[in-house]
Amino acid sequence: MKLGKLFKFGKKGAKMAQKSGGKKTESAFAWPPGLKVGVYGHANAGKTTYFTVLNEDCKIASNLQISVTDNATAGEFLTNYRKIWGLGTGSNDGVGTVVDLHEERCFPDKTVKDILLSFTAIVDRSKKLPVVTYDYPGDAVSITKQNEFADKVADFMIQCDGLLFFFDPKTLRSELECQAHVASFVNMLEKLAPLNRRLPIPVALVVTKADTLPGFKGEEQTILISAEDEPIVCEDYELFLQKVLSSEKVSRDPEWTGTVRDLLVKLKDFLKVAVGRTLDFQIFFTSSTGEQPEKVGAEVGRSIYKPPEKISPVGVREPFYWLLNAIVRNRSLDKMRAITKYVAVACLAWILLFSGVYLWHFSFQLGRATAIEDEYLSRYNNDPFQISVEEQDAIRKAYGKYETRWLVSRLFPLFKAPARELKDLYGNLSTGSQAQQLDNVLVRFTAIAATPALWPTVVPGDDTLALNADHKKLVTDLKKYHRSDSTSAIFRRSDRALRYWDLFTEAIKKGKDTTAWSTLIAAVEYDRKLFADELNNKEKALGEALIKAAEDKKAHETKTVVSHKAVVELEGIFEEINNNPDPTYRLKTAVKKLRAIKAKLDPAKQADDIKIINKYLREAKAFNKKRTYTYRIVSMPSDGHLHIDVTPPGQDPTWSVQDQLLPGADYQLVWKPGYVIHVAYDDIRHECNWGRNPSDSRVFDGEYSIFDIEGEITFNNIGKTVTISFKPGLRNRLPELKK
Repeated sequence: MKLGKLFKFGKKGAKMAQKSGGKKTESAFAWPPGLKVGVYGHANAGKTTYFTVLNEDCKIASNLQISVTDNATAGEFLTNYRKIWGLGTGSNDGVGTVVDLHEERCFPDKTVKDILLSFTAIVDRSKKLPVVTYDYPGDAVSITKQNEFADKVADFMIQCDGLLFFFDPKTLRSELECQAHVASFVNMLEKLAPLNRRLPIPVALVVTKADTLPGFKGEEQTILISAEDEPIVCEDYELFLQKVLSSEKVSRDPEWTGTVRDLLVKLKDFLKVAVGRTLDFQIFFTSSTGEQPEKVGAEVGRSIYKPPEKISPVGVREPFYWLLNAIVRNRSLDKMRAITKYVAVACLAWILLFSGVYLWHFSFQLGRATAIEDEYLSRYNNDPFQISVEEQDAIRKAYGKYETRWLVSRLFPLFKAPARELKDLYGNLSTGSQAQQLDNVLVRFTAIAATPALWPTVVPGDDTLALNADHKKLVTDLKKYHRSDSTSAIFRRSDRALRYWDLFTEAIKKGKDTTAWSTLIAAVEYDRKLFADELNNKEKALGEALIKAAEDKKAHETKTVVSHKAVVELEGIFEEINNNPDPTYRLKTAVKKLRAIKAKLDPAKQADDIKIINKYLREAKAFNKKRTYTYRIVSMPSDGHLHIDVTPPGQDPTWSVQDQLLPGADYQLVWKPGYVIHVAYDDIRHECNWGRNPSDSRVFDGEYSIFDIEGEITFNNIGKTVTISFKPGLRNRLPELKK
């Protein structure tokens, strides 16, 4: 067969394989180029608000950014942004100067027309992906209403590279409406992959308005299925439900567990179709506002809300970020599958072409040499040491003749070295003591086991071991003594050594998995007990070297795992600490957590992380000392003044500083954690006694009482309020974790 015909045949086979795998149907509509991301959701599911908030949230994100270049998309985002944030424009000087104006906040109007949204998504600052998505009236996906955009929406979803199903949790209160939405979801999935076929694209369920769900507390609950639990997506629905509800992140909060159970049960029909048919499936909980909007009215069939004062999106980036990564990964796999199919056909032709050569080599040339050896070994129960000198010479000549063949030299050069070794083996078979020779081999094995630099190395990428010449010779020499009678001492000793070598190399291959090293230790200790009388010094030394190597490796890997988890824990606690204004948390709870993390870090590898923690601990420790603080009375009724005295816990104030504190001047007080702060107020009609018998007073006796007097202090008995500030602000002086 000519080479050109061979590749033509392979190309044809690859096309046939691609066709059998399934292709998307031809579209009835003209869609712009780019990654098509579908958002499938009913009316009031929050699609339009989601796109607007996602665009704003990505402006300050590092892992996902959106660059809008399409005027229609930019205009849509701007219009909705102004409504949600309550912004307008106008001229305030009559000469054309345009300024922002505050208007009534409101959610975008109900979508009545469709619009294509086009932008560039920048993922992890490295991957730039052109994205096309589609916003449309929610009635277009309803199974109970007719809508002019229904066919167009269905066509776009079928052509999508990835699909997000938006579900409004408020429909859980209506069984009929909820099941209608679920039926629509199922109908869409069946269009993508009918007859229980594998789903061809990544699919995710996005539960919007998660701030309305009982037990939802924020970002840590955005992603339902953790990375380590992703294989449960391959299970059936019942097992999937059981494993999700028993996962640590769900089961630790009974209220959240009940919410998740209710949602997954209500969406059972959808989940039964989705799980088990793809690994690219996830469930997200998001909130475009971060808290429940304010209800301002009602229409027929729905309530009217306006956005809260502060928009704090929760989890809006995660679904889009996950979907884009899954699409990129799927496209890479599709290319690899196409290449694999093409190569498979070419390989088949190659095998057919050259199988005759291999058949001749293994059946005739090599087969003749091994047949002579097998014939003599079978006479002596596979014990080569009982073969006569003449018979050994016949075997040597057979392997010598094989070694010089033209075909072996050109196409099978790797077989020449083993043939030469076998020829030399039968030439030296009767030289020296077998036991002594085996001991020498065990000594070499011991030296390798005791020196990690001599161990086989793992080949990057394919998890195989690279054996050097010493390793290969060691295995070959051990196998020399593994061919005789299986009841002989030589056979049993070589059998143990070969088993140790297999366990030893398997443990090296598995790397961080300490289970393999434990298996090696158990095997050595078992043989020590069972064959105690049979082990000589060389074999005992080998066992000790293997046990020490295994224990050292286990200790190293355990320490590495602990320090790695500590690094991850530290990364996850930055925002938790820095965003918590509570001084008790920042100065006590955070200190305890950081000390625990520091104890797990490896100074040799995580020196920078330890330095960050030490800086925080030093700053926190400074708060425990008695220090002088400067403060100012910012505001106070014009007819009064203050007296402030600080005492250790359990002591009464002495009011030794006879000074009337008035607004506008700086004052100082000396305080340390636990000290009590006494604040007395005298109005102008009250006789001033320097803090004694005041018009009204407050006592602040918390551990961090100084933070309690920063800001407004209300004297309830007389209805007066004063405001105190510190220079600089106390909460600004709290320690922060900084990289």
